[in-house]
Amino acid sequence: MRLTRRRLLAASLAAPLLGGARTSPTELGIDSYTLRSFGWKAFEMLDYAARMKLSVVQFSEWPHIGSYEQVQDESYLKRVREHADNLGVSVEMGTWGVCPTNPRSQRNFERYGPPEDQLRLSIRIAKILGSKTIRCVMGSGHLRREDGPVEKHIEAMISLIRGLKDDALEAGVKIAPENHKDMRASEMRTLVEEAGTDVCGAIIDTGNPMEVLEDPMETVEVLAPVAVGSHFRDSVLWKHPRGAAFQWTAMGDGSVRIGEVVRRYVALRPDLPVILEIITGRPPAVLAYHDPEFMRAFPNLSGEDISRFDRLARQGHPLMTGMIIPHGAPDNPAYLEAVKEQQRVDFERSIRFLRDDIGL
Repeated sequence: MRLTRRRLLAASLAAPLLGGARTSPTELGIDSYTLRSFGWKAFEMLDYAARMKLSVVQFSEWPHIGSYEQVQDESYLKRVREHADNLGVSVEMGTWGVCPTNPRSQRNFERYGPPEDQLRLSIRIAKILGSKTIRCVMGSGHLRREDGPVEKHIEAMISLIRGLKDDALEAGVKIAPENHKDMRASEMRTLVEEAGTDVCGAIIDTGNPMEVLEDPMETVEVLAPVAVGSHFRDSVLWKHPRGAAFQWTAMGDGSVRIGEVVRRYVALRPDLPVILEIITGRPPAVLAYHDPEFMRAFPNLSGEDISRFDRLARQGHPLMTGMIIPHGAPDNPAYLEAVKEQQRVDFERSIRFLRDDIGL
């Protein structure tokens, strides 16, 4: 790993907190969606990351950096870059859904231009901020169900990324789709390899595999060779009469062996940071894989794949700690403040889990 000034500064900042107990040089980071209720933009998020002794901030959507006008202002972006450099924090760039055939992205295309233009803007932002990746998404679970089949959207993403090859190569960045409840790891691997690993890589998310009936360990093992980044969070998964149920949690509160998953990722890709995207406060969801209608979204899933996921569910349990879930509640200042605090506490507990239990 190349020891840049930024990495050396981050290591020196981390030393007092770690107290000499660090066993892995893997860097830790935060995805900006984690603390979404705070409404922070670039400078606040970078300051928080520095206080937490983190090495990386991934701005997973450009509105987390600033307004639409600001992210088109080179002088503003240069100030963000200078602030990050002074703090010793690296920046990773991101945007949202860019699949041309995703009907739920059409409103963004009408407002901000077609996906090609949005990615070209993201490439320009990434180059100024020093990011080597641009996180994006194809869509979500609806691309497997009512807006499927998923294969047509994968083909559209491959074509889109290939068309931006010259722009990406010139800027030295890779377009990085995330497995966003739409693709299993094997499907994502196909997308990346057919788009071209010189301009495309995967963002590995360990929470989203629940929605596509996949053990996150399998996600890591399949995608690690083509990965350029990560989103780590934990889940509880347990048996349900219709199949299984799951809920996202802070790191260490789940039942999917997240500690083993992190260690496997670090072993396979010691060159990449572990970036946390903690999402809590949401109710459990049912995965009705005993229902033939539900399984129509997975026509190519083998019996072995389903059995592996079912075994993981049988070994699991519901959430055994407290969680505020204001799902469907009217706007209430007390709830809103509680959710903000929960996001902060759950993220900071997750960082402690990685440092104390995993040794990062």
